[in-house]
Amino acid sequence: MSEKFLHRDEAPFSPAVWQMIDETVVGAAKAQMCGRKLLHTEGPFGLGLKSISTGDNEVTSQEGISAYAGCCTPLVMISSSFKVPARDIAAFESNGAPLSMAQAAQAAIKCARMEDTVVFNGSKELGTQGLLTAKGGGSHKIGNWQEVGKAADDVISGATLLDKQGFVGPYVLALSPTLFENLYRRYPDGDMTELEHIKQIATGGIIKANSLEKGGVMMQTGKQFASIVLGQDLMTGFIGPEGTSYEFSISETAALKLNRPEAVCVLK
Repeated sequence: MSEKFLHRDEAPFSPAVWQMIDETVVGAAKAQMCGRKLLHTEGPFGLGLKSISTGDNEVTSQEGISAYAGCCTPLVMISSSFKVPARDIAAFESNGAPLSMAQAAQAAIKCARMEDTVVFNGSKELGTQGLLTAKGGGSHKIGNWQEVGKAADDVISGATLLDKQGFVGPYVLALSPTLFENLYRRYPDGDMTELEHIKQIATGGIIKANSLEKGGVMMQTGKQFASIVLGQDLMTGFIGPEGTSYEFSISETAALKLNRPEAVCVLK
């Protein structure tokens, strides 16, 4: 990926510092990114990609003349910043003293959670829709998953709804932490857990999505139905000196590309 706009070459410290920062940022973010576990990613295509085409709208006049206007979804730029004391960097470079990356990890986690917000919820202010808010998607009202067997019933209902729309699987399922943890219960008349049972239905995988406060989403797998488009993938840039510290930025650009909203069933 291009580092042209990140000003990394202006930083007055060694590649070893950058390696530690990059490993921390990428590791912390990947552990949090639920959307990328659910969907395929496309790209990165570069920072200059600001929108993706979502087709054309056609308007036909009374004279039989058609006019078309291109529709697009903007890529959202997500960014956060953190600081590292200059003395700590100097100590690391001179004698290998431990260099705390706590602020870098926290900033990366914030960016990862914002990416998931873009993917799952979208943003009215930014003009984007998410998997849970897109028009044209299906939904199923779930019951009480404290009752063993109810979770499987609801997932079967979701699969049935998708199947009727022509989406025959495989399916992938993302659940809020509370719902996911309910799946560890065993059926009273056997050794199988509900999680093991539901894996036979959602064969594309079951994900615990920390970004979901409640409910979940079930959908047909495949990037032809939905994907995450990346302009610039999550990277760290150099801002410059700030007092007795150095300031850094973490940024990315991303959009949910939802080609077939009807391939999604929201579990409410």
